[in-house]
Amino acid sequence: MDLSEARRKKTRGMSNEEFLNTYTSAFLESESLVVISFDQNNVIRTFQSSDSQLTALGMIEVAKQQIIDDMADA
Repeated sequence: MDLSEARRKKTRGMSNEEFLNTYTSAFLESESLVVISFDQNNVIRTFQSSDSQLTALGMIEVAKQQIIDDMADA
């Protein structure tokens, strides 16, 4: 684990690698995936496995609301 991963783990409780390892089986069983990443160069990238862009957009909207709800509960 490099320094950035160690910092992420300290701040968030798990590194990106640990996050992926924890949820890999759920991802593999999913019908569709949307992944959003933010790299060291401040570039946001989005990847999707759905063949429907509307499905992907709907998933992003649901995720947005779930994050907002989590913030309100904290």
